[in-house]
Amino acid sequence: MRLSTSTCIHERVCWGEEIFYTCEESITACFKAGYRVLDMNYATYSRGTLPMTQPNWEDWVKKLRELADSYGIEFSQAHAHFYEWGGLSAEEETWNEELMRRSIIGAGLVGAKWLVIHPGSVHDDIWYSYKKSLEANVEAFKKYADLAAKHNVNIAIENMIESRETRRYASSTEELLELLDVLDDPIFGICWDFGHAHLAKVDQCEALRTIGKNLKALHVADNRGEKDDHIAPYFGTIVWEPIMKTLKEIEYEGDFTYEIHNFTNGLPHGMHDQAIRFTYELGMFMLDLAK
Repeated sequence: MRLSTSTCIHERVCWGEEIFYTCEESITACFKAGYRVLDMNYATYSRGTLPMTQPNWEDWVKKLRELADSYGIEFSQAHAHFYEWGGLSAEEETWNEELMRRSIIGAGLVGAKWLVIHPGSVHDDIWYSYKKSLEANVEAFKKYADLAAKHNVNIAIENMIESRETRRYASSTEELLELLDVLDDPIFGICWDFGHAHLAKVDQCEALRTIGKNLKALHVADNRGEKDDHIAPYFGTIVWEPIMKTLKEIEYEGDFTYEIHNFTNGLPHGMHDQAIRFTYELGMFMLDLAK
């Protein structure tokens, strides 16, 4: 495993709603902290009037690739735009799918091997529909795969969060693996989000063993079991030592990728560099646990 982090680790200050640092500044800060592998988070930049929504988005992505190359940084994975299915106008649906298209092409432009995509959930007139959710995801992911194949990108489907109050498709390993079986295409794998699984009270080690070689990407984040905090490991209530041993046991070959924007989002400008360096040192310590 190599240590990696999402570009979202360096975005906001003092819990501000607006992006404070550019993606270029995030790449540079991560490089200075020691990172040489990154996850390009297109989800951040697909909102409002940010770069992925603009006509010249491809030029912006190519410049990011040039900057990363100048630092010797590899984008091993990326995160696609995501949105809640249902309740959208035809125009809104079209625009969101255009942003999905841009995420897939963008992943290819930065050379990412894996693009993480959220599955969606379908609700019928009664409640959540498992059958319709499966059918809709098969249709959507087959469409995404056709485009991804043209751009040398693989797709990692992420586990979602489910609670007693909210049903969400693909929160269970059983549903994730069934979706892979139905899609029946090696272009697909699974991205395991530890924070999501912790909220759903999943036995993470058994889940990882069950997923096995289908595990292609990780979202590493902690929380306190109440909400999706996206904080650094050991700052929540996840027990990490058994997880690291299990990753070794199943011979996971992907990267150990942070998605911990809320570990830095509350900090003022001037404290980010130190915090990002700490996450690098913490990550290297954790990788030693898997040796």
